[in-house]
Amino acid sequence: MIAKPRLTGDRSLFHLARNTMGAFSIRALGIGLSFMAQAVTARLMGSENYGLFVYALAFTPVLSWLAQLGMVQTSIRYISIYNSQKDWGALRGLTTFATRSTLAACLATGLVMTIIGWMLKNDMDDLHRSVFILALLHVPFLALSELRVGILRGLLKVSFAELPENLLRPVLVIVLLTAAYFWLHEAVDPVTAMSISLSVTMANFLLGSAWLRQSLPEGVSDSLPTYRKKEWLNMAIPMFFLVGLQLLISQLDILLIGSLVGTGEAGSYAVAARIADFASFGLVVAYGVTAPLFAAHWNNRSIPDFSRLLKITSMGNALFVLAAASLIAAMGENILGVFGASFVEAYHLLLILVAGKSLHALTGLGTILLTMTGHQKEATWLMGGGLAIQLPLTLYLIDEHGAMGAAIASAITIACTNVSALATVKIRLKLSPFGRLPHNANL
Repeated sequence: MIAKPRLTGDRSLFHLARNTMGAFSIRALGIGLSFMAQAVTARLMGSENYGLFVYALAFTPVLSWLAQLGMVQTSIRYISIYNSQKDWGALRGLTTFATRSTLAACLATGLVMTIIGWMLKNDMDDLHRSVFILALLHVPFLALSELRVGILRGLLKVSFAELPENLLRPVLVIVLLTAAYFWLHEAVDPVTAMSISLSVTMANFLLGSAWLRQSLPEGVSDSLPTYRKKEWLNMAIPMFFLVGLQLLISQLDILLIGSLVGTGEAGSYAVAARIADFASFGLVVAYGVTAPLFAAHWNNRSIPDFSRLLKITSMGNALFVLAAASLIAAMGENILGVFGASFVEAYHLLLILVAGKSLHALTGLGTILLTMTGHQKEATWLMGGGLAIQLPLTLYLIDEHGAMGAAIASAITIACTNVSALATVKIRLKLSPFGRLPHNANL
């Protein structure tokens, strides 16, 4: 027998409040520590060594996405459902299936990259080859760590999910790189820095895995796993393409600016975009905290709880966006000045990016709602349409207005994609983020 849903009423709000406070605190502290770690790394390595280090690491998110096969988002949704129903057999089956699938994908990705590396061996010197090999070794640990984060979020252990990457990683990087610098009495070379990064990634993976084992409900280990592969793959495959499209869209503007305008403009744009990201910080926290609750309530037909959670999330996110955007607009020049006097000139660019990020935060719940209620195929099509709009529009506006054109194109793409997602939510789910969920909704 499957138990009745547990996350209803006040208990759901308790989980929401507790996890929101924990995730927000950890994320906020993590942002500060990450900036500090980046600054320390750049200063201790020097610009040339740091450039090679960052360039090699830039490939790991893409390879990690390939290895995850959409299982992270699938785990967030279905783990939350099985946990609310106490369906321990299905929960164990999904964690086992997702882990094995990710490991198999890591091996396949590693094999392909080994073949490509062998083909390009004459085009790389020993330093570059060593750095890229160490960077590629990050991939299985990153992919499995992301899967662990997805499972912990599904179990509503959001703080445990956030700790290793947001707090422990930057602290360990700062400590170990500083120790290496004083030990070597010279700038840290890329191989040493990449070795430290790999060691920290492995430590985070081991610690996170131990936390996951402790966080699993009692009875999961004693239950026989049940596998619903067709159901899981029906979500995982569209999510694989959806995450890939999101990854491409998020990097497209910087890649095109660097190629068509110059690396100097790309650097200023990247700094301004990083600052503007704070405006959408509330949406990031909302995704980590409320996505599994949305999935559980929707699956369990808890219509009043779903409606109340959606309204609270929307209002809280809107208030944060208003405060964050106002702060950035008022202090943007001072914040840019921290990175150097030359970056202050990017203030007007920052304002455009903040407007785009604010719009994304205010309308981005649509995609979350679609993916957590089983409409991931619609979300994937919408994201593909967004990319089809962004690419030619960015090329045209960059040619006319440089980096400012890329920021405008990004804002227009966000508006088209997210508003379309909200319209789809209205049509398919028959609800509005600020409205009341009708009792005849198509669940």
